[in-house]
This record gives sequence, C-alpha cells and structure tokens, in this order.
Amino acid sequence: MHFFTAIRFCLFLLAGIGLSCSLSAQEAGVSGTVSNTEGETLIGATVKVIGSVIGDATDIDGHYHIEVPPGRIRLLVSYIGHENFDTTFRVLTTEREIEIDVVLSESFVDAPEAIVFGRRATGQAQALRNQQSSIVNQTIIHSELFNKYPDITMAETVSRMPGVSLIQDAGNNQIVQLQALPEQYTAVALNGQRLPTIQPEEDQSGSLDIIQSNLVDEVCVVRARTADMDGDAIAGLVDFHVRQPEEKFEVLLQAGGGSNFGFDGNPGQKTGITQLAGVLNSELSDEKVYALIAGSYLQQNRGTRQQLFEYGQPNQRGTELYSSRPADINRQTERAGVVGAVELRPSIYNRMRLSYSYNAVTEDVEHRQLFASNGRAGEGLAQRIGSSWQQRKILRLVALEVENNFPMTKLDYQLSFSESTDELNNRLRESFTANSPLLTNDELLGLTPNDQITDEAYTLMDRFQDEVALEETVAIGSMNITRYLTEARNSFLRIGARYRSKDRTYGAISLRENQGTGPTIPAGTFAPLTDRPIQSEIGELLDDNRQYDAKQRIAAGYAMYSANLSSRLSLSAGLRYEYLRVEARNAVDTILFDNNNLLPSLNVTYRIRRDRQIRFSYYDAIGRPNYASYRPLSSGAIPLISIDEFSVSNPEVATITSRNIDLAYERYGRRDGLISFGLFAKFLDNPTLTTSSAFFNGNGRPVYVSTVTNAEKASIAGFEMGLYQNLGFLKANSGLRYINVNGTYNFNAISVEYGGNIDDDLPLAQAPRQSANLSFVYNNPTTRLSVVVAGNYRGRVFDRLLDEEAIYLNGLFTLDLSADYELIKNISVYLRLNNLTDNSFEEWIGVPGEGDSLIRSTSQYGIWGVVGVRFRPGQ
Repeated sequence: MHFFTAIRFCLFLLAGIGLSCSLSAQEAGVSGTVSNTEGETLIGATVKVIGSVIGDATDIDGHYHIEVPPGRIRLLVSYIGHENFDTTFRVLTTEREIEIDVVLSESFVDAPEAIVFGRRATGQAQALRNQQSSIVNQTIIHSELFNKYPDITMAETVSRMPGVSLIQDAGNNQIVQLQALPEQYTAVALNGQRLPTIQPEEDQSGSLDIIQSNLVDEVCVVRARTADMDGDAIAGLVDFHVRQPEEKFEVLLQAGGGSNFGFDGNPGQKTGITQLAGVLNSELSDEKVYALIAGSYLQQNRGTRQQLFEYGQPNQRGTELYSSRPADINRQTERAGVVGAVELRPSIYNRMRLSYSYNAVTEDVEHRQLFASNGRAGEGLAQRIGSSWQQRKILRLVALEVENNFPMTKLDYQLSFSESTDELNNRLRESFTANSPLLTNDELLGLTPNDQITDEAYTLMDRFQDEVALEETVAIGSMNITRYLTEARNSFLRIGARYRSKDRTYGAISLRENQGTGPTIPAGTFAPLTDRPIQSEIGELLDDNRQYDAKQRIAAGYAMYSANLSSRLSLSAGLRYEYLRVEARNAVDTILFDNNNLLPSLNVTYRIRRDRQIRFSYYDAIGRPNYASYRPLSSGAIPLISIDEFSVSNPEVATITSRNIDLAYERYGRRDGLISFGLFAKFLDNPTLTTSSAFFNGNGRPVYVSTVTNAEKASIAGFEMGLYQNLGFLKANSGLRYINVNGTYNFNAISVEYGGNIDDDLPLAQAPRQSANLSFVYNNPTTRLSVVVAGNYRGRVFDRLLDEEAIYLNGLFTLDLSADYELIKNISVYLRLNNLTDNSFEEWIGVPGEGDSLIRSTSQYGIWGVVGVRFRPGQ
C-alpha cells in the first residue's frame, strides 16, 4: 500500500511539473506548396498550427514554411472559397525537414463532401520513414500492415520481421527470439517501459501471447543497442507501442466466431472461438486533451492429443521404449485486454500522457493420460490419470510520460509501474493403477489414451493437489536530457539516468494423499475428473507457503553523442554504466551480491544515396539470468506449473557478457518498399544452458528437475534479409500494384564451448539455425477485397540436456490465410484461417530424423478459423 501511495504521489508531482512548463522548442521545418485541383498555386493561403501562434501565408509561388517543435502537430490550411485541409502528424526529434504539399478543392454550398489532399506518409509508409531516419538499426511495422494478417497475438506478428523467430511449446506458449539467441537475451517493453518477465524462465511459463495484436499500434524491433537502452538486451529490444490518443475521432467495432478443426475426442470437447474488439479514440478538448480506450477479447476452445515416451529403464538410458504416456487435453483459453490513455497538451511544446494497459490469459484445462510401462521386472503397469486445473496470467502496466521542450533542449521523464501474476489454481489429479501385460515397441508408439491394454479394473491409488502463485512487480523511473548543439539540430548530446526495481515472490504447495485400495474404474475408461480437493483451506500461497522471494535493483546512467557529420554520414556513440544488486532468500537463508558493468556502443550510418544506406554497429551488452536462480540451495526443488516439473537454483550462475557487431544494407523506395541485408557476429561469455534430470517413483513414472548453468563461451555469425515491396514497379498500372510481398530469412552459424562433459558439437541452446517467412498481400480498393497468405518457417532447435542427452525441437512450417471484404461503406466481413499445415510439435532425443535419434514427444493443435464483421466509420 505504501508503494502505491508513492506511485500516486509521483504521478501528481510529475503531472504538475509537466503542465507548469510552457516553453518554446527547438524546431523542425515544415514546408510545401498549396494549390487547387487544377494545379494552380494559391497565393495568400493561411497555414496555421492549431493551439499556437505559429503560422504562415503562402507566397507568390504558393509556397509556405513554418518551424514546429517535436511532438504531435495539428496543421490547418485554409483559403477563401476552398475547403479547409486539417491534418495531424507527429514530428520526431530526428526529423529536420518535412514536406507537405496540399491540394484544396473549391467549396460549393451543395457539395456532398469536400476533397482535400495532403502528401505525407502515414501508417506503414511513415513507419518506414521513421525506420530510415533512426540512428540505430531497427525494423518498424505499423498496425496498417499487421492487422491484415491472421494473427491473434503479437508474438505471431513479430515473427514476421527480419531476424525474429517464434518458438511454440507444448502448452502453446509463444516465445520470441531475436537474431537466433535464446529468448532470455531479448528485452521486451510496452511503450518503452520494460515489463515483468513475460518470456519464460525456469519457474515461470512466460509467453508473449498475453499481448493481443488488436491493442497494438506499432511494433519496433531494435537489433542493436544505443547508450540510452538497457544493457541487458544482447539480442535486441521488442517494443510494443499500444494504441494512443492521436486522431480527432475513431471508432472500431469487431466481432467474430469460428471453430477449431483439430482433435475433438475429449468428453464434452468444445471447439468454438469467439473474438471481440473495440476502439474509441476522441479529442475531449480542442487541441488540449485526447483520450482513447480499446478492448479485445478472444475465447478459444482447443483439443490436443499428446504423446510422451521414455526409453531404456528407469534411471538407465537406452534405445528401447519402456513407457508411453498418451494424453488427451481439452483447453479453453480466454484472452482479454484493455488499453486506456489520456494525453494532455497545454501547448505544442509540452505534453503529458497517462496510460494503462491490462492483459489477461485464463486457461481451463482437462487432462486425461494413460501411463503404460514395462518398467517392472517381468510385468507391465498401467495408470489412468485424470487432472483438471486453471492457469491465469495477468499483466498490468500504468505509465506516465512527460515531455518538455526548451530552446535547444529537450527534457523527458517517465515513471511506470507494472505487475504480473501467474497462478495455478486447484490442479487436482487422481491416479488409478492396474497390472498389464508387457507391450512391444510398436504397441507403445501407437498407444492412445482410450486403448484397453488390460482387462483388469483400475484402483484409485493416489490423489494430488498442486497450487502455485508467482507475483512480480517492476517500478521504473527515468529521465533524459537532450541538448542540441546546432541550430539545424543535426547533432546533440544526451545524458540520462534510469532506476529499475524488480520484486518477485513465489509460493507453491504440493499435496499427495495415498488411497491404498480405493474405488475402481472399468478397464479402458477414465474416472470423472474430480473437483474434491485434498485440502480446501490453502491459505495465502505467497505468505503461508512462500518458497522464496527475490529482489533486483538496477541503477544506470549514460552519456551519448549523435551527429550528422555530413549529408551522407551520421553516427552516435555512447557509454552506459549499470549497477546491479540482487537479494534472494527463503525462510532460512539469504544470498546477496552486487556487480557493475560499463557498456560502450557505436552506431554509424552512411547514406550512399537518398534511398540507400549502410549501417554499422558495435556494442557491448549483458544477459542476466533470472534473479530467482540465485535463491539459496536450501530451498531445494520447487514445484513448477508444468506437471511433474521441478526447479533447483544455482547461486553460482554467472552473468552473460557479449560483444556484438552488426552490418546492414537498406534500400528504400519503389512504392514505399524496403530491401535489407544484414550480417552480424556475437561473441558471448558464460551463455546459459538448462539441464534436466529424470527421477522415477516406484512405478517407473518420471518427474523432471531442471537447473540453469553456464557454458564457457559461444560465437555466432549470422545473415538476415528482409523484403517489403509493392509489385507495381514491375509493370505500371497493372494488377500487380495491388500486391505486396513481405519476406524475411535468417541463417546462423554457431560455435559453442560448453566445458565439462558436454559435447562442444552441440549448438547454442534454444537458438534456431534458420528461420524465414513469406507473405503475399492482395489489397484492391476497387473490388474492396483484401487477401493475405502467410507462411512461417523455423528450423530445429537444441532445447536442453536431459540426463546428459540433447533434446531438440523439430522444425516447423505454418501457413495462415486471411481475407477481408467491404460489404458496404464502413462495414466489412473477414475470414481468418490459422495453422493450415496442422503441424506436429515434437521433441527428439538427438537431432530430429538423423542417425539414432528418438522421438520423445508429439503434440498437435489442429486448424482453426474465425469469420467476423468489422464496423469502422470514417476509414
């Protein structure tokens, strides 16, 4: 409660500071010509920035020129007898000159509607302009582009960007990786504010599927680091810019329904899909106050059939199957999100934005598994295990951003607070056991949960109850001061400071009740899933059953210089210092340590021509293991959310350090197209690796205990290519102008020195060697039809070591389809079809399909689709 009081105090304090400043800004030039529809220039047309005294009148050539500060600008152009031109755009601090040519139509009393034209890039075209003028290598995609794709989550959208790959696990969690590095090396932010961990960690089933694409306006993937970025971003930064109050008025309503066409053999299996979305964006006070609220909801029912295999004998590895665990899973997933924002602009030189974001994923799961084992001497064993539970993940973020512009100086400061929770509620399991005959390899491989492998009735032997709760909060305060060194704003010095506080608490309880000789069920059947807990009153998990709590404090400061040395050459160079302090404790022990890092960075851009440029980057970065990894060893193995999974700490795990070199070529133009090629090299010390060990109970059923350890070093050399291009340049005024191609490819060569008894021929853990995607977008305004076909490929991935054997994930290719058709003005229908290839998600012992590799698990989710209606007036 004291913390929230402090947050509220700081919000009001910063708000007061932000609104009290009314200062002139260092400005960018906006110029152009004003003409009529006949092409004649208009002399004396008025050009004015609303909310200020800035304005101009066109000269004898119809030309105007004004100076405006960075930020959101509303421009009004008027001329007697003509319709007004009213537009809003955002001026970036990196922009020097902006050209806006305006065509005004004559005004008639009986005219049904006015037609005005202003030439300035918007949507994805403007995103490409911002990308081109950035001081660092990055890719930006706008919702204008990714809303055409059949993507529900932002993880799917980001995977279509150069150098990005998507890993999907057996629980359908979606994990994003940049430049072939493990996911924990990628920083994730929302509106520039770092989030609690939503990438997976040893004790958290993190997933980017918590963020829905309907709520995001723009995605920025930064593949190099500047001094004003956090140091723990070896692979780069994925920054989701959620919808913000921009337009005078915007309404969007969307509703759809569909079905999952995959496995539907579960009792009471539901397959329906419901999708809802809405946006309301409005100006509340003339050029002073803007507000937005957006919401999104998705309910998806999905059935999955899963197989798990064990080889050899309990505690003895081999190549012959001794057990099979087929399972049928019924999963109902609900995703809900809300974004709200209010922006105040007391003048065009100052702004304050207060935003709130809420995202939640709730999964209700029914799990029925048959465990068939030859693990006992001379006889087999069969168990039928029924489980049900609810898992709920919530992410909340509130942020305040304030920007003040002084002559030659810009001051901005941010304060944010975010909280994430991950809960496993009432996982109740009952295990029924029977003797069975020994099964052959082929019988074990082909087993299904409903197969009758014995005539003997199953007796209830054990009941289990698991409860898990994780809570993490992140509070961030930062300030940046930018001092422009020339009137033209082509060089600046920036200094800043940032403080990040992370707190995590983990509570769990696992109960087991031995029934001895309990009730029985007939052979070949499952008992109804129980709703009777072993212990009804659990208490507060984070207090009464706390496993550990951990704290991380990071204080950072930096200095950065950026300059356009000539019309062709620009650079930015900087130095960042970060201090880290970690405290992790359980009921009896505490581990406390600190360290610091000095991180240089250099980014150079050379413009060969106006539309072609080369970028070079060198930077040092670090990767910090999950600070919960440092909890005292006396904590022992703590239960995780995944069934039969446990985690052991490693207080000796070291921070990863990396030296990084990036070289990229970009070609812009040709109907707002982009072709890019990049080479990169990364040299890592102390990269991490997850190692697991299997432990078996008396019936030969395994549980898995994992820990994180360090390898010695790794080297990565990679190539990436990106393409975003309209095909109209191939033949003017042909149907090709309605087709856009978007493609990426990434290839990596990896060398690792693991040390110890680990084979150095293994690749870097969780780093795919290849990834690619290709999509075709057909958008014809004449026929009012838009169609997208999108394919995504990720190569095989070395995931972890299990009992000193390499576990790989298979390569995947997915194909998605979407179509939109405008029925009447402002109303359209849409179709989304996902996973048309119906991939099998597999784990292998050894390289998939090579030599003596063995299949360890398989899962399939099926094809699913949605049909809906969208209402969007004014578009």
